[in-house]
Amino acid sequence: MEQIIDLKDIAKILIRKRKTIINVTGICILLGGAYLVVTPSTYQSTAMLRIKQTQGLGNSVLSTETGYSDAMARQLMNTNAEILKSRNVVEPVITAIEDDGSNAPTYEEFVKNRIETKPYKETQLLQVSVTGKSPEKAQEANQLLIDSFLNRLADLSHVEQKTTREFLQKRVVTAKAELSEAEQKLQQFQVDNKIYSTNDQMKGLTDKITLIDREKAQNKLDLETAQAALGSINADLGSAGASIADSSTVQAYKAQLANLEARKASYAGKYTDSHPDMKEVNDQIDKARAGLQQEINAIISQQAPSSNAAQQGLLADKFRNEAALAVAQSKEVALADLDKANEDAMKALPEKERGYIQAKRDVDVAQDIYQMLSKRLEEAKVAEVMVPNEVQIVDAPTLPEKSIAPRRVLIMLASAVIGLLLGCFYTLVQSFGNRKVQTSKDVEDMLQVPMLGIIPNHSKTVREEPNNKVLRWLYKVRG
Repeated sequence: MEQIIDLKDIAKILIRKRKTIINVTGICILLGGAYLVVTPSTYQSTAMLRIKQTQGLGNSVLSTETGYSDAMARQLMNTNAEILKSRNVVEPVITAIEDDGSNAPTYEEFVKNRIETKPYKETQLLQVSVTGKSPEKAQEANQLLIDSFLNRLADLSHVEQKTTREFLQKRVVTAKAELSEAEQKLQQFQVDNKIYSTNDQMKGLTDKITLIDREKAQNKLDLETAQAALGSINADLGSAGASIADSSTVQAYKAQLANLEARKASYAGKYTDSHPDMKEVNDQIDKARAGLQQEINAIISQQAPSSNAAQQGLLADKFRNEAALAVAQSKEVALADLDKANEDAMKALPEKERGYIQAKRDVDVAQDIYQMLSKRLEEAKVAEVMVPNEVQIVDAPTLPEKSIAPRRVLIMLASAVIGLLLGCFYTLVQSFGNRKVQTSKDVEDMLQVPMLGIIPNHSKTVREEPNNKVLRWLYKVRG
């Protein structure tokens, strides 16, 4: 038999069973209150950081000012956010704030449940939030996290600069010894051959040779620096960098830079820096460097989005140093051609003049190399100990005034709503699940005969209406 449910019947059932609904609702509210009593409060401390583009020392042949696009800004923001939540940053914080090591959360739990980073769109701001069991604990954890983050950035920067500094230190010692030896040879040659001054022809050729040798020394230093840095980077990356493909665009920029630098080298001793041809080639070199930098950033963000931040930085440095190596090698060929032309010019001079120019040349080259190495060594020392300034604390971690969890009002309201729904559901299920005959209409539906009359249940009526004196009297007479 199909049962038809009337909304009025449902309303009557709910009204009649209102006490049951109220009781269920009350029980749920009590359970919600008990949850609030046993659940500890959680407080959240927030801090604001500014992430800006790194302004490092320009000690590479590829150093130049490049455009800072929105994509690069987002990549830098995401990279620093991931470093902040890295294991080397978070684990010291867990150790410092957890007194009982047995109850200390794991690294994964701490990052997932207690740290939140929120970058603000179209800004350089990153909000860092950390939770704790008390306002003081939350503020302390946030401050420790930021301090550990800044220390990690400094460590990454120092490791990168250490290799360059160690290489330059060794070269400076060697260059100083070479300079002393060249000066002694020049002095001895002057004494032996009694040549203390040069004529105009010798002076012009000497200046030209010195200029070419200076360019060769500079290029040799760039070549050795790139090789040393690339060797260190490849050792750190291991096989991790093999999966990152060098794009055809990067290869094109490398070739373009190599050709431009070779062309610029051919101008040595011929044009000054103010010459139109020299200005033009310098502008083209700057544009090619900027394009190469942007392409490197695009490759790293697209092909290695899941790599950790330190590995992404190493991959970018790998591409830059490979490009620097290609440029230096191409420039070396062009300078060798110019050097050959100078050697041919020297052959036309008498033997004494050739010997003097060669001795003077060795001194000038050794002196230039020593000066360049000394300058770069000082820059490398500063870079190694310098604290990275791309991250700045805008707002220090706050001391929260109110807890963020548990949300008392919301929990109590949810408990009341859940209790009300459960009470109604229980009442309706109990009523509609009862298959007993309850009304005269049920009799008619089941027997398919008309109802002739109803015999009232006086005892039930008296119990339900105890204030009706007539019904009570009739009930007693029957009894």
